[in-house]
Amino acid sequence: MEKQLVNEIKAIVENNIPHWLSVKDAVRISGLSDSHIRRALWSGELRGNKKGRWLIKSIWLESYLTS
Repeated sequence: MEKQLVNEIKAIVENNIPHWLSVKDAVRISGLSDSHIRRALWSGELRGNKKGRWLIKSIWLESYLTS
């Protein structure tokens, strides 16, 4: 399952998906809940930038999901 998820994320990155993802995008890609992603952001487990709304680099999401 994890390897499949990593491969899906790599395919998304390679297919020119925007470098920056919203929380909604991260939920859709990862299959995790909105609250799970937000808790990970607030705790610092998942890197992100808050500029009015959370933005997550696709590589940070990949790193979080594979750690």
